[in-house]
Amino acid sequence: MRLRKLVALAAFIVVVTITMRMFLALIYVPAILTYHSIDGNEQVTKLSVCPEGFARQMDYFYKHKYNVASLEEIVNLIKEKKRIPPKTISITFDDGLKNNFTCAYPILKKYNFPATIFVITNIIGTEGYVSWDDIKEMDKNNITIGSHTNLHLWLPDLNDEKLKEELVNSKEILEKNLGKKIDFLAYPLGAHDERVKKFARDAGYKAACGTNPGFKKRWDDIYALKRVRISRTSDNMFVLWFETNGYYTLVKEIRDKG
Repeated sequence: MRLRKLVALAAFIVVVTITMRMFLALIYVPAILTYHSIDGNEQVTKLSVCPEGFARQMDYFYKHKYNVASLEEIVNLIKEKKRIPPKTISITFDDGLKNNFTCAYPILKKYNFPATIFVITNIIGTEGYVSWDDIKEMDKNNITIGSHTNLHLWLPDLNDEKLKEELVNSKEILEKNLGKKIDFLAYPLGAHDERVKKFARDAGYKAACGTNPGFKKRWDDIYALKRVRISRTSDNMFVLWFETNGYYTLVKEIRDKG
């Protein structure tokens, strides 16, 4: 009797797994990953991933044939309502810390992975943050530069004038220094509402990113893109697999709607 129950349980798990795989093949939710600091302080803050751990994660994506797409590719697929290939991920960084350039960038180059780095324009070149030379080099080598505003303020609390300044001025500063259009924005701390989203659209951004867990928005809202925060716990390859295989984002979407 016990063996029969175990067999029935195993069969149930197989059926559920196959069903979920078929469902995700039709409606796959991409995992947009958020990194912050790539340094040796992963035991101090959850927002830190050690360089060795980051290298292992990128190697995992490479060896397991993940579709590492640029944020622009993800946004275009969503806008055009096209099927997103399974195991599709996009790599992003918030704040523009110096170690994004010194530690993460060489590893990304090794695997030819695209990524997006959202920089706070008012602190570019200050201690601990990327310089304009860093930004310009990355911009020429498969790294998209996006805005993380001027001062990293809580946007929903700002009046219209200050909100416009944070979104428009940071975009203009980056465009002037890089000589190209800046299309993507990441809201500081993920904070946004309908007014902030409207200002982002009016400022000319193609899309904007929130953070995990989001603000109960649809995963396909391109001005409130949900992301998966990668932390020190993601150095466990099972955790990384779970966070990046589409199930995690889909489950969170269903949970948030509830």
